[in-house]
Amino acid sequence: MSECEDSPGLVLSGYASPVLVALARLAIEKGWRVAFIGATPLQEFGALPVQCHELSPSDPDGVESVLSQLTSQWRRPPAALVYATHIDHAVSAVTESVAGWRDVQRQLGAAFVFAQAGVREMLRLRGGAPVDDGAVVFLGDASASRGIAGLPRVSPGAAAAGLAGMTRQLAVEWGPFGVRVNLLNVGLVVGTDVPIGDLTQRLPLGRAGTPDEIAETCYYLISRSSSYVTGVALAADGGFLAT
Repeated sequence: MSECEDSPGLVLSGYASPVLVALARLAIEKGWRVAFIGATPLQEFGALPVQCHELSPSDPDGVESVLSQLTSQWRRPPAALVYATHIDHAVSAVTESVAGWRDVQRQLGAAFVFAQAGVREMLRLRGGAPVDDGAVVFLGDASASRGIAGLPRVSPGAAAAGLAGMTRQLAVEWGPFGVRVNLLNVGLVVGTDVPIGDLTQRLPLGRAGTPDEIAETCYYLISRSSSYVTGVALAADGGFLAT
């Protein structure tokens, strides 16, 4: 599907993982305009027509400036925002440092700064009136809901749980403005730097997911197919949370 002036805009941020790249490709195929805000290597998106802005998503002034530029260029504010967390931090709770803890929790703050700036941009041109169908999706992981034996994740687990709590509260506060907020907890995915190994034996489906499978689920949450879905934590984890 070709892009046109009425095409909705999707802004991605956080970790440019294979999942985020797959989501960008899927959205573009369906006619969306896509931009990325983040400090990760921009070559992750390859030849995809993604507008990349290299800056920290925790910089509120920088993010607001980029979003304003996108609104001007697209002649409409972004319709959807997706923030992907990535916490490669496995430290025992006995040896975890205060500095390490605080560094992990910064991702939670960055997710909020990005979402807040994006929703402000959605509302800015409407004078605070509700939008037609705005969507915010956070990509988290299973440690938001359960401890994982054999994998030390106390600070990532706290951040993931904070992301879940933030999702629920933002859904309550932003729902009256026409903005839906949901969390997608992602399980093992092939092609990422998360060690898979024997962990697939714990999964009812017996395998890791693919970036395309996760992207399809995330696309459901930003599309009008989920227009009555908000405040939920949906798991795309091969059944890990069911065990």
